[in-house]
Amino acid sequence: MNDMSSALKSQEFFSAEEMAELSKESRVQNFPHTGRRARAYAQREGWDQLGSDLCRKRPGRGGGVEYHYSLMPKALRMALEARSIRNMLKSRHKDAVEADQLQMQSIKATSLSARARAVMEARAEVLASIDGFAASKAEYRSFGIRKFLKAQIDYATCQEIEARRNAGEILTAQEAQKLARPPLLTAMDGFQLVPERLATANDRRSKPEIKRATLYNWFKALDERGVIALAPQPAHKPQPIPPGFAHFLKFYAIGSKPDAPDAWRAYMNTNPPPELQITLNQVRYILRHKLNNIEKNVGREGLLTLRSRLSYVTRTTEDMWPTTIYSADGKTFDAEIADPVTKRPIRPEITTVIDIVTRKVVGISLSRSETQKAVAEALRRSCVSHGICAIFYVDRGPGYRNQAMDADVSGLMGRLGITKMHAAPYGSQAKGRIERPNATIWDVLAKRLPTYIGKDMDKEAGDRIHKLTRRELKQFGQSAHLPDWETFVRLCDERVAEYNATPHRSLPKFQDPETGRQRHMSPNDAWDAHIASGFEPVPVETDEADDLFRPYEIRTVRRAQVQWNTNTYFHHDLEVHHETKVMVGYDYHQGDKVWVREFDVTTGQPGRLICVAEFMGNAERYVPLSYEQKALETRTNTRLKRNDVKRDAITAERDAEFLLDHAPMVPFADLDQPEREPVQQNHLEIAVDNSAGPKPARRRTFASDEELAAWALDHPDQLSRNQIDLLWECLNSSNARELFRMSGIDTEALRNLLRAVA
Repeated sequence: MNDMSSALKSQEFFSAEEMAELSKESRVQNFPHTGRRARAYAQREGWDQLGSDLCRKRPGRGGGVEYHYSLMPKALRMALEARSIRNMLKSRHKDAVEADQLQMQSIKATSLSARARAVMEARAEVLASIDGFAASKAEYRSFGIRKFLKAQIDYATCQEIEARRNAGEILTAQEAQKLARPPLLTAMDGFQLVPERLATANDRRSKPEIKRATLYNWFKALDERGVIALAPQPAHKPQPIPPGFAHFLKFYAIGSKPDAPDAWRAYMNTNPPPELQITLNQVRYILRHKLNNIEKNVGREGLLTLRSRLSYVTRTTEDMWPTTIYSADGKTFDAEIADPVTKRPIRPEITTVIDIVTRKVVGISLSRSETQKAVAEALRRSCVSHGICAIFYVDRGPGYRNQAMDADVSGLMGRLGITKMHAAPYGSQAKGRIERPNATIWDVLAKRLPTYIGKDMDKEAGDRIHKLTRRELKQFGQSAHLPDWETFVRLCDERVAEYNATPHRSLPKFQDPETGRQRHMSPNDAWDAHIASGFEPVPVETDEADDLFRPYEIRTVRRAQVQWNTNTYFHHDLEVHHETKVMVGYDYHQGDKVWVREFDVTTGQPGRLICVAEFMGNAERYVPLSYEQKALETRTNTRLKRNDVKRDAITAERDAEFLLDHAPMVPFADLDQPEREPVQQNHLEIAVDNSAGPKPARRRTFASDEELAAWALDHPDQLSRNQIDLLWECLNSSNARELFRMSGIDTEALRNLLRAVA
């Protein structure tokens, strides 16, 4: 109603003709549809005697009387309100359409090429110059643009004809007619324009003249659609991509990245039908002008490489506290270190845990490979030293996805209350905050060592140190040029401290209290700033630090004994828990005892400590075997057995020619000569006693599952059904897979082998 009232403020008084027209337009039944009857209706209702507030003389030409809209019948007033609202909506729609057109013109203007934009600007300059020249001449101010251009061109024509006649030149009728209709925009009286701008505005190389009709069209387009209409239209519509190009991509969009001519020749050698044939020039044009930088690399690059060309989302941590997210990643060290046991050169695996908010390295672990044990140790050191995190953001490697980490009952994540989050496959860019520091920190340290073997290492220097260390190992059993394990651990801790104290460019700037200058915060500075703002980490209690990170497994007590790692552990306090499920905690480096706790069914976590069970003598071994010791023993025994098999094969190959029982070749007798006595020859005869018949094949036995797995990889054709089933059970067990990995057995190769022989 308010909109209607505001719309009626522009006109409050209406004549009888206007009210009749409104009544006829709106089909009002109780009001006349003609002006004469409307005046009679007003006189009959007495509107003429109501005074000047409601009835007044009509101003302007024609005279008459006008009546206030409040005198109209209700139906007529409603029709007037409806028309006012319609007009208002039409006005709004028109404004919206004009705004959309302006926006579309702006979009089109921004999408113009450099040449099209130059032509548009030159044409606008020509038209503005003509308008300015016409406005500067008093005699042309009242002319339209057509009359003005015609007058100027006629004036120039008459001037040229007069000049040629004064020179004594006789013009024919055709020449005079041609001069009377000149096709060019010639120089006007006082009108100057740079010729280069005229040539640019014309945009025609073959015809550099600008005709009068062209100027008319430019002015008309400018008035109707704006300056964007002055831009030249494309000479022709873009042609669609030929159908044969899709078949050509089967030879071009492959990982080997062939160039276009080779891929085109390979495609044409397949003799495609005529409708699918394509020329090399078409291929080059499409690749250069039709496809963008991403489309032309689809198929030639993998998803991970293509993502480096795509847009990405920047994640911010401005409103987060430290320890909200820890991220971990493993890296094989690019330098050789002396093994702490064998003194042989190894490349350790470093697992790094970083706090995402402050970029601080909160914990590391050093091991031979990225295993669940290494990840658990790195997480333990991080939580003990800096607090328990809320989210653990890692990739999908076997060190992070295993039963010891993810199990609902005994998993490390559940016991610590940590939510684990995995990165998407082929999404290493999403873990850039751990990927980049994990590389830069340890690459710098590796290059400081003489045994660096990265891609930047000089080949001659690398060969020299390699030969030197191997020669020393052969002579003395160890090399003085290989850093020992203790030195390596010390260097890693020093490198972490150095990184945490170095300013990080992704952290905010502040004024250094020592130098007074602005610089980026270091991870230590960022951590201290959050503590000063009230941050308090969630600590790990001292009495729980050791047991909290110990892995637990569910076992059943039988006659005061529990089983773990093929060993039996006994304690008298377990007698009352006969046939009861308990949680058995173990240490990776300790095999002489286990920690037995009650199984809390409600929370699924280890409960009260029952006892510390000791290793018993009625187990499989009389000497306790730790998890790590057993894996090392198994790996060593398996490697020795493989070496024995190779040694036997080499020896058999060497002695093969001496064990062959063969008779010398006897020549045929000559038919023309008498038969001769056979020559006696001394040769080795081996007597074989076959009286007892063939001996039955002896069944092969193995001391462990690891030995069976190693033998299966070398003898896939000799596996029995029971052995295949046993190996499948081992691969389905996380503990058995871990033993296989620590024993040097390729579990994926074993899995593929079992699938092939199944």
